[in-house]
Amino acid sequence: MSNSRADILAAARGVLTRHSLADLTMRRLAAEVRVRPNALYWHFPNKQTLLAALADDILASVPGPDPALPWDRQLADLATGIRAALLAVPDSAEVVSSSWASGLSDKAVADVITAVAVAGGLTDRDAQAITTAICQLVIGLTIEEQTRAQMERLGVIGPSGRDFGAEFADGLDVILDGARHRAAAIDA
Repeated sequence: MSNSRADILAAARGVLTRHSLADLTMRRLAAEVRVRPNALYWHFPNKQTLLAALADDILASVPGPDPALPWDRQLADLATGIRAALLAVPDSAEVVSSSWASGLSDKAVADVITAVAVAGGLTDRDAQAITTAICQLVIGLTIEEQTRAQMERLGVIGPSGRDFGAEFADGLDVILDGARHRAAAIDA
């Protein structure tokens, strides 16, 4: 019985959840789906394309914006949804970051953020800037949070006492305040 692309991505998520990104090798993944490593290359030509597909798969769970809500609330919900999707899978923020940096990921959720910001009255340039700020806040802070959690699990460091949820909420509030200010200036 052959494995589908979805089966392989589910197994990759499982490796991340049970182990770490460092343990997500093509050999381990092949063992998880009970095939030879070269069989994985039928679906993914290399590990980088596998990781990009995994990033897209993880972010596909982010709910779309609710058009009944104000645009700034939609942006907040999208940011919160991205954060929740990343926190659900250990090391996934690092996977998304590297996949976006490589250009192999489709960045669909970033496109949605930009579209919502434009619909809220921002210029294309400002909408791109808000998208960058939101995505960097979410991904960067989540990488730090996930790395910290892994170090704590391994006993390398003790608890930091940081409230990553509050840091995220405060950072997002500042970004959205700026977005609202820009939109109001355009309307004026």
